Amino acid sequence: MRILVLNPPAFRHQDYIREGRCMQIKSSWAALWMPLSLCYIAAVLRNNGNQVRLIDAIAEKLNTEKLVGIAGSFGPELIIVNTAIPSIEGDMECAAALKKNMPSVKIAVVGIFPTIYRSECLARFVHIDYAVMDEPEWVSASLPDVIAGIQPADSVRGLIYRMGNEVIVNERQDLSKNNLDDLPFPARDLLDNDSYRLPTNDRKFTLLSVGRGCSAGCIYCLANIYYGKKFRWRSVQKITEEIEQCINEFGIDNFLFWGESFTTDMKYGEEICDEIIRKGFQITWSTTSRVDTLNPVLLEKMKKAGCILLGLGIESYDQNVLDKSRKGITTGQIDKAVQMVKQAGLNTMGHFMFGLPGDTRETAMKSIRFACRNVTYAQFYAAIPYPQTELGRIASENGWVEETDYSHFELTRSVMGNGNLSAREIQKLRNFAYRKFYFRPKMFIQTIREVTSLSSFLSIMNFMRWIKPKKR
Repeated sequence: MRILVLNPPAFRHQDYIREGRCMQIKSSWAALWMPLSLCYIAAVLRNNGNQVRLIDAIAEKLNTEKLVGIAGSFGPELIIVNTAIPSIEGDMECAAALKKNMPSVKIAVVGIFPTIYRSECLARFVHIDYAVMDEPEWVSASLPDVIAGIQPADSVRGLIYRMGNEVIVNERQDLSKNNLDDLPFPARDLLDNDSYRLPTNDRKFTLLSVGRGCSAGCIYCLANIYYGKKFRWRSVQKITEEIEQCINEFGIDNFLFWGESFTTDMKYGEEICDEIIRKGFQITWSTTSRVDTLNPVLLEKMKKAGCILLGLGIESYDQNVLDKSRKGITTGQIDKAVQMVKQAGLNTMGHFMFGLPGDTRETAMKSIRFACRNVTYAQFYAAIPYPQTELGRIASENGWVEETDYSHFELTRSVMGNGNLSAREIQKLRNFAYRKFYFRPKMFIQTIREVTSLSSFLSIMNFMRWIKPKKR
């Protein structure tokens, strides 16, 4: 079967990152991420004997009109479309244009949107034939047989489909049984890997999966909804073989190790580092961690293995806010983790969130002051009341949700109050936090030191322009 796997074009002139639970505009990271999940889907389908084309319309700077022409020349029988909540209107406009040009093509969507909105996805967007809940590779692999009538649709867990005028939502996948080592390496050969570059040194980089799932109970997060509550490891051998392939076949030696927490199992993290060191890979990489899963031995090995930056999920520097959010950490653990990371010689990316239950102007300012004193870089988000999360339930019951436009459900924009602050006040605090953090003389000096080329300078300037508050 001819299958097109698609990351749709920019929406309202904004490039979006659509990678599992991570849905935000490109400018918030100053870099475009390669579509890792789509590369996995393409690899699985190709291994099953299908003729597959992968298009990242954002990386290729394609608008819908050009994309429709390219897709028509390929003549797919199935198109799998990546989605994100804030870009869903544009994603579906693109899908509708493809369907209009190719009426017989079957269209399936993957991503967080169908995972949390389920039947509404097909009920609202009538040109969509199938939708996939949760991680998409195993369900997508069954679609060609479903379309060909070889496998009944009701036998595929995680699939949403039409039966006449009715939308059928199958039982969800048992994610704990999805063995990540069964997946082939992502089909990076179907991408233009030169399109994905770090903002400071302009070097190619890629996402590399280390594991999926999260056992934490944070009330705002989609991770354990999309990937499950059990952390599933990839084998150290698979990870290092993929690193070797990236170096030798694609000339990539910069990585974002993608997973809910590289340090969920500290022994596992050490084993990955030990193997990278043993093989003598000359790579640089960054990853993320909870603050309560670190120790000096692991951090020292990470540094030796090429880690240069560690993202820390801090969210708030107020204990009451942390407790109400069920973050499961203390401010003391935050202090200790930041100090350990500094002592190991690694840069820190602190992740903070405004508007969580209990957050006030005073607690937000406490987080901002902590960020300015303690972390190398910072991301400041607005809490989003996603359906199926505990925060979504609390916000709905308390009447906190002030906007329902999907395009506003983006971590850089506040759509809810929290009883103490309005959405507008939360937005102002977030905008202030970015200006306070990044417009300090220290950050200007640091930025100048990191710039290595004109393109990296332009990327950073684009990020700085994005920091400016938008009118509401």
